[in-house]
Amino acid sequence: MLQTNRALRRARRVVPAAVLAAGLLAGGAVTAAPAFAGTAPLTLTVQPPSSIGAAGGPVEFTETIANPGGTGWAVVLQLTAETAAGAGPDFLGIEARNELNGQWDTVPVTLHHEQDKDVFTAQVIGKIMVPAGEKTDVHLRLGAPMGKPHAGASNGGVGPAVTLRSEVKGWWQDTPVEPAVQDTRTVKVDAISNEVAHVPAKAVAGGAPVEFDAVLRNPSPSAYTNLGNVLFADRHAKVEVRRADGSWAALPAVAVPDEESAQAGFYLDGRDSSAAPASTKTERVRISYPAGTPGTAGEVRSCVFVNEPQDKPFQGTTFCTKGATIAITEAAATPKPSTPAPGGTSAAPAQPSTAATSAAAVPVAVTTASPSTSPSPSAPAPAATSAAADQLATTGADGSSTGLLAGIAALLIGVGTAAFAVVRRRRADGAA
Repeated sequence: MLQTNRALRRARRVVPAAVLAAGLLAGGAVTAAPAFAGTAPLTLTVQPPSSIGAAGGPVEFTETIANPGGTGWAVVLQLTAETAAGAGPDFLGIEARNELNGQWDTVPVTLHHEQDKDVFTAQVIGKIMVPAGEKTDVHLRLGAPMGKPHAGASNGGVGPAVTLRSEVKGWWQDTPVEPAVQDTRTVKVDAISNEVAHVPAKAVAGGAPVEFDAVLRNPSPSAYTNLGNVLFADRHAKVEVRRADGSWAALPAVAVPDEESAQAGFYLDGRDSSAAPASTKTERVRISYPAGTPGTAGEVRSCVFVNEPQDKPFQGTTFCTKGATIAITEAAATPKPSTPAPGGTSAAPAQPSTAATSAAAVPVAVTTASPSTSPSPSAPAPAATSAAADQLATTGADGSSTGLLAGIAALLIGVGTAAFAVVRRRRADGAA
């Protein structure tokens, strides 16, 4: 009996030592549980992120636990996040910084549905020591990754906000933190976007390219990776981007999976590009259309794809904005050469007089004469004297009318002279 009592007393001394060793191996100091439950004068201050980016990277924030009392506490921090119904199991991610090695550890999260919302609960984060009269910072990261890498949009809906709840609990079940220490914050969910700006209204098929801007905006504090910044345009168009050195780089056209689509996608920054937090990037783009392009092919629009599968373009979390339409016109027809002069020879043009030059510079309304009196434009002009020809050469279209009128006047004058002579002869004969 005496030996049995000695063995029990020895076991009681060994158990606390084993617990302490296990705590040290787990990476933290362990304090013995208080003998009774007492009031914990703890406070919690949360500095949540201003927002997180939908399908973007996690955003760091801090929660501070303060202990103004005279007794140290070992506590845990439990987190829950609520969002609109329709989220997948990988929609929300929570990470905690390991204070021993500085690495970010993923906090396991469970999802359950409650009526019209989805609730994510983080498993209790490991032991947090809050010494008497001091405070302890807990460094966390919150994100809405929208799926595993290169897995597309595998997480369903997003936002427009996440309700984040934090609660401090005692490490030992029989030592609850009283009064309860809780905090509730609303974190906005922003989205990356792109758009086209200053798009010209017209372009000429077979003509010079037209230029405009493609703008990529990331208003959130999330960093984006595995990003596809795409401009959609006619698959026959030539799309170029101006690089930092001022040169223009042609972009390859990537066919849209829909075989009937007349458009193709052009990756402005290549596949698997990125966007820094709170950034705006403007790129100068120019586009040209080959001759014969129909006027209805001038639509341009932009979309950004996040988490694209490596073998499937234009898939993933998708954000598109309204595009613009460029009216495509045909190039102006080349004017035909003038009709050569009769006889197959081209006479040297006469030097116009000053009066003729000034008159030719003024637009003149041409009145169409009746078919019986106006010569056909394509018919050769009748033979004329050299003086009349010079006059036609210097006066142009008006000179033709003037020459015609002058000829008619001369003819009338000649006829009048002959008639006068006949009358005079008859009078002379009568007198005789």
